[in-house]
Amino acid sequence: MKPVIVSLAVLIIVGCSAAAGIMKGNPTDIVQGVASSGQNVMTLTQDLGKCDSLGTADVTFDEERTIGGTVALNWVQQNGGLMVDASPGTDGTVQDLKTLAVSDSPNNRLSKYLNVVGKNLAAKSTRPTLQWTFGVLDSPAVNAISAPGGYVFVTRGLLQRIDNEAALAGVLSHEIAHVTRKDAFLIYVKTKVDQCKTLAYAKAGQKEGMGALRSYGPGFIKTAIYAMDSFSGGPLDLNAAANNALLTLFSDEFVHRYLESGYARDQELNSDATGLELTVATGYNPRGFIDFVGGLPAGPTFFAHHPPGPERAAAMKTLLAKRGSGPFSPFAQDTSQLPRVPLRDELAAAK
Repeated sequence: MKPVIVSLAVLIIVGCSAAAGIMKGNPTDIVQGVASSGQNVMTLTQDLGKCDSLGTADVTFDEERTIGGTVALNWVQQNGGLMVDASPGTDGTVQDLKTLAVSDSPNNRLSKYLNVVGKNLAAKSTRPTLQWTFGVLDSPAVNAISAPGGYVFVTRGLLQRIDNEAALAGVLSHEIAHVTRKDAFLIYVKTKVDQCKTLAYAKAGQKEGMGALRSYGPGFIKTAIYAMDSFSGGPLDLNAAANNALLTLFSDEFVHRYLESGYARDQELNSDATGLELTVATGYNPRGFIDFVGGLPAGPTFFAHHPPGPERAAAMKTLLAKRGSGPFSPFAQDTSQLPRVPLRDELAAAK
């Protein structure tokens, strides 16, 4: 775990310098099936109500950033690690991020370049003040992914297929749009409620509840249940050490659900539209992104869970043809005159 945390910390510095199966069926029947006293059934009912309240409470910025950072670490671990170099010291730990040495290596120059392009785009978005962090995952798949709070990653395989900066800007803008539109919140909020209810069923002795948590140790489950019991409503402080087990449960299941199904088709197409506007507003030719997406072959290693490339490209061409909804639309200009911009030499690190 330490090398991943160190690498993500280095990535931030580099950028600145540039389980749910038990929910099936009728909950009332499940409650009635709990082998416990009437008092425990009442407690279970109260716990389930507490879990439902998590689904109606707003996700605060602190919660977004905390869950986003944890999800980002998951993405890094599951996708070959970050293409970034660090010199953390002999024991592999970082005592003070301000004194962390960052070498002038090809990987770090690539990360700086990506952060320059990404942060220029993010500055034009509706959430310019987020601590945006961009990085390259050492994976041959052609994909890009984001996490709440401003984390955006592209894969080495994707960079190997890109031949102009406008295409790269479009990919980054699409992921920036997922963050600004808070698309992940739909998955995260449901995950949070379902995992809370899983704990409630496990606490009441319901065997399917315990089965859904079988990958976690008894001590971990006990700690998570204690955190659930201590929650009295309102914002959930996942920064608190007492809630670390809940943070782990929520983030693990969020990643699992995303990898299983991804975002909804409409969310992907809407992020294409928002991302294309952001790309043009920043001064890039929109055809760079459209041609890149439309030219990718179909298959699970090319933008997994996204609609087919030709469908996405056709929708964006239709958007461009409408010339915007008014004089202030980015598409109200002649976008054919915008540049695609040659890639910088730093991209050679990913080739």
